[in-house]
Amino acid sequence: MIRNSIRNKLILFLLLATLIPFITSIVVSYFFTKQKVIEDTIKNNAALISQGKTNLIHYLNGVTQASLTLYTGQPLSETGQLYDILLRQQDIDYMSDKVIASGLQVMSHSIKEIKQVYLYAKVSDRSYLMVNDFKGTSIGKYDQMPAFPADQNVYIETTHESNSYGIPLKDYFAPSPVLSMHRKILYSPNNTDIGELVIDIGLDLISEICRNLYTHDEEELYIFDHSGKIVFGPDPAMWGQTLNTKWADEAIHSLAPSGSYEWSKGPYAGMNVYEKMVTDSVDWTIVKRLPYAQLTKNAKQLTLINSFVLTLFLMIVIIGTIYISIRFTAPIKQLIRYISRIQTGQKNSEIELTRTDELGILANRFHALMQNLDQMVMREYRLELANKSNQLMALQAQINPHFLNNALQSIGTLALQHDAPKIYALISYLAKMMHYSMNTSESVVPLRKELDHIKSYLELQKQRFEHQFAIEYQIEDSTQALIIPKMMLQPLVENYFKHGFKPGADSGLLRIQSSRGVDEEGRELLVVVVEDNGAGMSDERMQEVKSRLSAPAIGNETYIGLRNVLTRIQLYFTSDASLQIEHNEPKGLRIIITIPLQKEDHI
Repeated sequence: MIRNSIRNKLILFLLLATLIPFITSIVVSYFFTKQKVIEDTIKNNAALISQGKTNLIHYLNGVTQASLTLYTGQPLSETGQLYDILLRQQDIDYMSDKVIASGLQVMSHSIKEIKQVYLYAKVSDRSYLMVNDFKGTSIGKYDQMPAFPADQNVYIETTHESNSYGIPLKDYFAPSPVLSMHRKILYSPNNTDIGELVIDIGLDLISEICRNLYTHDEEELYIFDHSGKIVFGPDPAMWGQTLNTKWADEAIHSLAPSGSYEWSKGPYAGMNVYEKMVTDSVDWTIVKRLPYAQLTKNAKQLTLINSFVLTLFLMIVIIGTIYISIRFTAPIKQLIRYISRIQTGQKNSEIELTRTDELGILANRFHALMQNLDQMVMREYRLELANKSNQLMALQAQINPHFLNNALQSIGTLALQHDAPKIYALISYLAKMMHYSMNTSESVVPLRKELDHIKSYLELQKQRFEHQFAIEYQIEDSTQALIIPKMMLQPLVENYFKHGFKPGADSGLLRIQSSRGVDEEGRELLVVVVEDNGAGMSDERMQEVKSRLSAPAIGNETYIGLRNVLTRIQLYFTSDASLQIEHNEPKGLRIIITIPLQKEDHI
């Protein structure tokens, strides 16, 4: 029994299908997540360092461009351009000195981080220093100026403490760490050296850029020059000093423009990521140190989170698997019980399944199908019963129709022979009515045939009541071909003569209208209105008639009256067909028939 149980097989299959991939996922995550996270961390840090390098190069290029204003600036006075003064004047007069001071001042304000600008003019053998808009001058060149590297006209000196270049100043400015951009001033035609320009840059912006590249107290970031001196590092006290360590030498002397390598010694044992920064003025190496603890931190957290999430979902899936397996067969059994009741003839049984999943949809669709089938069967049965009753009544009225038709034709001929055309016309109307009503071969007819029958009937009524009423037809041409149940209008017209028309009273009026309309859902409608100005009915009687119209039809009721008309249009068409009765103004009664049309509802 256990082996044959679908429920047990389903539980076992779902558990195996769930446990095996979950356990495999945890094992694979444990072995491979660590390496993957380390690779991603190195890759992300390499991209971060590359972006930082780009920002540093842009900044240093800006400083280098600022120094070129020495050549490209506009004349500052009648004395000429700063470059012309340095090139030609051996003796610096007051105006030339003022031009030099103004040029250095403009240069010092071109970039926010510029601390001071030093200028040596070789022709006049004078030195100038501009610090915070304070100028100092002296004779000769600063004797501790480092030599230019070979074949370079511009270079950036590694981080060092600022100084006054041997020029006395009125105010004291405390030394601070700076980078110095050195530029030779050359005479263009033959590249003759005519002086030197030095711009000292504060490290505020450089430090800000670098601090965005690493996490303080967890990682380290260094910038080395080609000789191993520290341009920037985590400890400002070490800036400008040489760090003699093998891990730094490996990055500095590497021929690759970027890369990473493992270092297993010291407190920052782990991975070192480096990026070369080489321009016309610098040859630096950026090194970021990532200790193992930092590298594996994210990997451990991710592995722990994955394991926790997988375990949690594993428990949920196991519980859900058991629950689904147990509950899965219950609705199937409920559906089987419902089908069994239908088979026994209990067609009105309500299904007990209230689920909203596929099984619930299946049950609801099956229930709706059974109801529709039952309604279709009842509709066809009632329609067939109505047709049989109608045929029976027609047969009962058929007392040798050929004899009656021949007799009426004989009487009509006799009337013409005795010069009585009016009698002939009335007999013709009666013959048309009898032929129409006795024809049992059609149960639906075009509206125009029903109207012809009504016209014959009303002509006879006119003769009966000596033309005491008038008739109005308001028929849209597009409605005359639409099909309706046969004998639909005659009961409505007969009601006027039975209950509304009072002979000898004011002139009566009977109006018949037909038109097309559209309901709220956009469906096309046939609307037929029969209204009169007769006696009408009281509000109480109106409510009683409406109640009878809305009550269920009785299977053996005869086809007379409003109930008969409503039943027939709903049987022939849909339950959306309606018959409404209301008061006519100023008096009388109005009956409105509304029939939804289909494309084939015309002939």
